[in-house]
Amino acid sequence: MKHARGLLSILLILTNLTLLCGCWNYQDIEKVLLVSGFAIDKNEQGDKYLVTVEVIDFEMAGKEAKQSGKYVESEGTTIFDAVRNVINIVGKKMYWAHSNILIISQDIAKEGISPVLDLMFRDTEMREEMYVLISKEKTAQEVLKQELLLSQTSSDNIQSMITNQKGVGLAPIVKVYELVDILEEEGISTVLPAIQLTKNSDKKTAELTGTAVFKSDKLVGFLNLDETRPFLFITNKIKKGLISVNEDSSNQMDNITLEIFTTKTKVEPKISDKKLTMNIEIKIEVALGELETSVDYIKKDKQDKLKKDAEAKVKASVEAVIKKVQNDFSTDIFGFGRITKANKPSVWRSAKQEGTNLFKDLKTNVKVDITIKNSALASKPIKKGD
Repeated sequence: MKHARGLLSILLILTNLTLLCGCWNYQDIEKVLLVSGFAIDKNEQGDKYLVTVEVIDFEMAGKEAKQSGKYVESEGTTIFDAVRNVINIVGKKMYWAHSNILIISQDIAKEGISPVLDLMFRDTEMREEMYVLISKEKTAQEVLKQELLLSQTSSDNIQSMITNQKGVGLAPIVKVYELVDILEEEGISTVLPAIQLTKNSDKKTAELTGTAVFKSDKLVGFLNLDETRPFLFITNKIKKGLISVNEDSSNQMDNITLEIFTTKTKVEPKISDKKLTMNIEIKIEVALGELETSVDYIKKDKQDKLKKDAEAKVKASVEAVIKKVQNDFSTDIFGFGRITKANKPSVWRSAKQEGTNLFKDLKTNVKVDITIKNSALASKPIKKGD
C-alpha cells in the first residue's frame, strides 16, 4: 500500500511539472499578429485570391492599453498562399487563437466554398469555432472594413451580432465545423448568415440581412429577414424573438407585438396513398409585448382571435418559405431528406436509386399552436385621451 501511495505521489508531481512548464503553443505577443477575423475575395482581375486580415493593434493611452483593428491585404494563387503572404508584408507571423469571423464574398461562394473549408481544416492554427458569413456587398473586404459605431474591432462587432441572434431570431448561426458536418451529410443543404452594409449615423456599418442558401457547396440565392424567421421556426432554431400581428387592416399602425418565450418544432414524415408528406408542428409560447391599439386584447374573446390570427400568420409564412425554396432553389435547407432517411429509410433508398428529388415536389402539412401566457406587467392597454 505504501509503495502504491509513493508511486501515485510521484505521478502527481510529474503531472504538475508538465502543466506548470507553460503553454505548448505559447507565442511572444511582440512577435506575432493577433488575428480577430478575415475576409476572402477574388482580386479585380479574378485570377487570384485576395485575403483581408483584421489584426488587433494595442496602443498605450496613459496607463491603459487601447485596442483597435488594423487591416492587412494580401494576394495569392491559393487562399493558403494569400494568407502566408501576409508575413512578407508585415514581417510577423499571424496568431489565430482569437479569430472569430470569416466573411466570404458572393463570387467565391458561387464557385464553391470547399477550398475555403479545406484550408481551415488543414491549417492547424486556424479555429474551427469561427463564425462564417456571406457578404451581400460586391466584396467581403468592404464589410470587414465597416465604419464602427461602438466596438473596437469589426470582427468583435460582427461576432456580437451573431451570438445575440439567439434572442432575435433573424439569421442562422453557423461555425466552421458545423458547416463541414452539414456539407458532408445527406438529406440537408447548408445555409449561412448574410451580411451587408447599411447607413447608420452617417457611417456605413455592417448588418445581418437574412440567409444565404446553398446547393452542395455553391451559393444559389438569399432569403430576406422576413423569410429567414419561418425557416428558423421549421428547423427549430428560434429561441426568442417577436411576432407582429395587425388586427385592423384599415390601420397599418394598429399592431400587436408578441414576445416569444419558447418554441418547439416537430417534423415527421408520413406516407399516405404511397405519397410522402412532411407534417410540421410548431408550438410557440408568447406574451403580449406591445399593444399599439386601444382595443383590449387582454380579454379572453379578443385574445382568442389574436391567437388564431397569429397562428395563421406564422403558418402562412412557413408555407411560403418552403414553396419559395422549392421553386427558386430546389435545395433542401430544411433537412426534410435527412428526416426521411432516418424515419422512412426505404422511401429514401428508393428515391436515391431512382434519382428522384424528394424535396422539389414534397407536400407539407403545417400546424401552428400559439399559447399566450401573459400580458407582461400591464393588465390593460393604455387608453388615449383627447
